[in-house]
Amino acid sequence: MKRMGKDGMIRVYIVEDEKLVRRGIIGLIDWAKYGMEVVGDAGSGEEAIGFLRRESVDLLFSDMEMPGLSGIEYLKKAKETAPDIQIIVLTMHQEFELIQQALRVGVLDYITKAQIEEDNPDILMERVRKCYLEAVHKTALADRRLESDTAFVWKVGEPGGAKAAKDFLLRHGMSCEELDEGHFLLRIEGKEIPDWEGVAKESGQEEAVVVQLSQVRGLRYQELAECLNTAIAARLFRDYMPGRFLYVYVYPELKKEQGLGKEGAQSDFWMNIEFMTDDAEFREGMRQICSSVSSNEERTILFYRLNLYWAEFSGKDITQFFQEVEGFKWWYQWKEWCEGLRDMVLERVGSGGTEERVRNVQEIHRAMNYIREHMDKEISLRELLQFTGMSKSHFSKNFKQITGKTFISYLNDIRIEAAKKYLVETRQPVSWIVEQVGFGDEHYFRKVFKRDTGLSPRAFRENKSNRI
Repeated sequence: MKRMGKDGMIRVYIVEDEKLVRRGIIGLIDWAKYGMEVVGDAGSGEEAIGFLRRESVDLLFSDMEMPGLSGIEYLKKAKETAPDIQIIVLTMHQEFELIQQALRVGVLDYITKAQIEEDNPDILMERVRKCYLEAVHKTALADRRLESDTAFVWKVGEPGGAKAAKDFLLRHGMSCEELDEGHFLLRIEGKEIPDWEGVAKESGQEEAVVVQLSQVRGLRYQELAECLNTAIAARLFRDYMPGRFLYVYVYPELKKEQGLGKEGAQSDFWMNIEFMTDDAEFREGMRQICSSVSSNEERTILFYRLNLYWAEFSGKDITQFFQEVEGFKWWYQWKEWCEGLRDMVLERVGSGGTEERVRNVQEIHRAMNYIREHMDKEISLRELLQFTGMSKSHFSKNFKQITGKTFISYLNDIRIEAAKKYLVETRQPVSWIVEQVGFGDEHYFRKVFKRDTGLSPRAFRENKSNRI
């Protein structure tokens, strides 16, 4: 692999067929500020290839559309001539198809010429420098292999804490090598293993951990880095617990797990009452979530839907959900949150029970959600009886037992709560709100609202507005 210049500068070559544009690009950027020097420039693809055959270049800034040799053919030729070169494509417009083809050839990045002139050059060039150094580092890792059977990797605990972690390790005489921004390969001399708990606590990074990975002799550094960010990251998500600092894994076993693929979770399984009332069903549902949902965003959305669906029984304020789960990174946090939700639901529903009791609760809960979703329309008891398949007396008895209210009282309460939100959050007239929440009769709405709140709709709105 070619190295940077003797003074550590990144050697840059500019290719652009319009000379004034080329001169402008060279003159607009303070190259030395980013550890770069322009070693030459050209107005055609042929001239650029000739220079690459004679001289060493680290980073090529190049247009793709020029007379003669140009486009994807030119980029391929440049990579063949100088395999270690990194290429930044200069484009006039963000042409999606052309850029996609260029990325497949192996270019580092692309920028528009307008960005150089109009955007903050510091942000632009810092991005270019970071991408270049990461690519060089990745290439260097690909050429090296682990020489021992066991690898110890320090996983940084705090976002952006890589530099602080490295400084700490070096200060304490622990030889290390950065694999990527979040992982350091540690060289453990001799047979003495450090007190990892003490090291992690002293570092000030509460969630820093050490991964001990065995059977890795001959593994490429790049493969180790990829494993840390995929298979090991997934295992750590499931295994991590506060106060535990060392996690031991076997590389072939992780590879085998990864090859099995993810198991798909059954759609909306948590909408069944058995998920809350039966211990085995709950454990199986949680196992499915843990093993099948890949990103934290997907997990957050799934638990939000679960929280919303069971809010009637849990009594939780659904508007506080995102504050509750803010900062969740590990499975134990999600598991504890869901167990707490389940406890709240079981206080209302009760655990276990006969098959008939479970079925009744399930049907009443379906009816409650149906009412909430259709409160803006006229809902009759007959409609709910058809929806649940229950007789009138059976439905009324179970509805009162579970909700503590009659069907009409429950429906009115749902509508009044929705009306309160409209009164506070909009300036729409009462007549409009009455229609939105499904009351139909404004006089009846005002009567029920005054009875439940002690205020007229207008007074309620004014009272809440004065508090904001």
